[in-house]
Amino acid sequence: MSVRTPVYVALALGLIAFGVAGMFSIGAPFFLTGVAMLVALPWRDRRDVLMSAIMAPWAFTTGYLLIAPLGCTGTATPGLSETTTCTNVLGIDYSGGGEYRAPLMPAVAAGLGLAAIVLVGLRAAIRRRP
Repeated sequence: MSVRTPVYVALALGLIAFGVAGMFSIGAPFFLTGVAMLVALPWRDRRDVLMSAIMAPWAFTTGYLLIAPLGCTGTATPGLSETTTCTNVLGIDYSGGGEYRAPLMPAVAAGLGLAAIVLVGLRAAIRRRP
């Protein structure tokens, strides 16, 4: 075990701890980055693996936040129907009646898709460099 390995593990565990402490606000991408760093520990000397592992959680978070419904408003007219409207950063409208809950699976799928694209693209770009 070299001197750098304990520092690397300490940084990963620090990111995980910060992510857990801030899980309900900004902690999730830090938590995921720490976990990805620990998973990539055996290959940390390979730049393509390490950079892809570090960037994938941030790509997932970006894709998720672009598609996820961030704010919802409900309107009710006495004697008529209730409507719930949710919007997101890209302006996609999620609307429904009654006790409508906007779906989160499209945001998860977008996050996973963007993370996969970044992971594969970054690994290919770094491997091509001499």
